[in-house]
Amino acid sequence: MKIKPKEVKSWLRSLDVENGTRYKYKTVMGTVFTFSQSEGLLPLGEAYNPIRYVTGIPATSDYEAIVLTPEQALKVLDELQQPEYTMIVLLAVTGIRSSEMLGLRWCDILWDRSEMKIRQTFVHGKIQTGAKTKLSKSTVTLHPILAQLLKDWRAETAYAGDNDYVFASRKTSGKTPRYGSVVVEDHLRPAAVRAGVLEVRDGKVNIEGEFVKRFGFHTFSHSLTSWLMANGENPQIVRAMLRWTNLNMLAHYTHGFKADKLEAQGAVLKKLVRSGNPSDREPEREWEEVKSS
Repeated sequence: MKIKPKEVKSWLRSLDVENGTRYKYKTVMGTVFTFSQSEGLLPLGEAYNPIRYVTGIPATSDYEAIVLTPEQALKVLDELQQPEYTMIVLLAVTGIRSSEMLGLRWCDILWDRSEMKIRQTFVHGKIQTGAKTKLSKSTVTLHPILAQLLKDWRAETAYAGDNDYVFASRKTSGKTPRYGSVVVEDHLRPAAVRAGVLEVRDGKVNIEGEFVKRFGFHTFSHSLTSWLMANGENPQIVRAMLRWTNLNMLAHYTHGFKADKLEAQGAVLKKLVRSGNPSDREPEREWEEVKSS
């Protein structure tokens, strides 16, 4: 075989992606080699499938999600202008992927039915019509408030035709959507810094003094799920709203807010810790009282 396991491992590690994505690439490559062997395109035997010997690629992602409180998100939104304001609100309340948002055309919004159709995505500068899952290529609920925000933007944009992109790029005269990375770097992150949510120290982004690797569109997907669950919403409603195939995704996207964790800890402490200074107590006498009660 001309392709060596060491070369594959080196290539996978050179990719600027998360560990989980590298592992998925490795899995797909293994499937391709196995299929080629089954079809007689490659000789049978492990020696002709180099992916079997590619080790040391972690399956779990090292991505650490950032979660904003509703108050923090509002501060960031207050620093944004159009169309970035509507873009972030759309992400923050629907949980759609940024690629799905960028691929939206005005004809995908069904105003009379209060929903949006996800028909395509914009990834790496190209429009793709395939959906990540069957549920991904489905409808997204459109609340009247959100619908009005989109109508206001449509009245303002130069690209308001049914087949135009909702967030069309002026640089390409509307031929393509906006590039998500540009929106994050030029608008979203600076807005978060101005809002005091993010702080830049020595060229690195910090939240409350802690360094964060990433801050972008995906921040609002994790935040939305955490908001909904903290508000006591039905998990099945959250799953359906975010178009997940099962409830397991809740564990990945739900995060506890500091204030909520302090409140929960305090509730337990009130049941375990007696009032007064612990050093003033007489443990032996208190134990005798407990046994006799």
